[in-house]
Amino acid sequence: MPETYVPDNLQISDELFQLFVEFIYDFAGIRLNDQKKTLVTSRFQKRLRALGLTSYHDYYKRVKLDQDECVMMLNCITTNTTKFFRENHHFELLRDELIPSLLESRRSTRKIRIWSAGCSTGEEPYSIAISVWESFLECFPDADPYDPFCGWDVRILATDISTDVLAAAQRGLYNIDQIPAGVPKELLQRYFLKGSKDFSGMVTVKEMLKRIIRFRRLNFKDATYPFSGKFDIIFCRNVMIYFDEAMKSQLLNKFHHYLAHDGHLFLGHSETMFASNQFSPVGITVYRRH
Repeated sequence: MPETYVPDNLQISDELFQLFVEFIYDFAGIRLNDQKKTLVTSRFQKRLRALGLTSYHDYYKRVKLDQDECVMMLNCITTNTTKFFRENHHFELLRDELIPSLLESRRSTRKIRIWSAGCSTGEEPYSIAISVWESFLECFPDADPYDPFCGWDVRILATDISTDVLAAAQRGLYNIDQIPAGVPKELLQRYFLKGSKDFSGMVTVKEMLKRIIRFRRLNFKDATYPFSGKFDIIFCRNVMIYFDEAMKSQLLNKFHHYLAHDGHLFLGHSETMFASNQFSPVGITVYRRH
């Protein structure tokens, strides 16, 4: 069926835009300012065409009744720009200090849990997995390089509100440009398969990494999260830039609750935490739970 014609000059009224702003905040905690109106107008056009709608008011009525479409709406307005080993000092700290420390402090349980909160298209949780894998190989030099955990139970939870990015993350297929040029060749060979023919210029993550990651949809605005245990490490980088102070405070309270007593929280480079009585800084946008 051909797409519905939507005029390029179709506009959202100020009143309707404010209704969208409040609805999006109530649903996902994302606060849009007035400068986002042009972006919202252009990106919602795609959904109008796909759904056969001819007005933004009809689209507003649709998202009010359809949670799946709410997620599609968020897919339109959020930006998912990331690369492997982005802010690499975080992964160096994880590999060189935090995992070896957990190998000492968790000897009784032999269990490590990490949460990539806001995992986008998967580059972050896979970078975490590689860093953990490399740390185990360093600590256990005689271990099998394809299963170096020596009886340890290591799991990474990767969550996002967007179904689109979670589907891409689970595929684990990336343009080679998503990997920084300085990544050693032996790491590429150990953790990625090189694409050929139709997939030339691309790489796919090896199954051994995928086995220790679980991808799940999660809305930070939910009153409760479906976790029964604590996490040793939480990554939530370049996510809170979408939130106002009230939502940031709620999320930090959740992270404090779900972190182990000696757990660490990683934020993005522009998300510095000031004067918190819940966390202490221990590195560049890295915090330890009080």
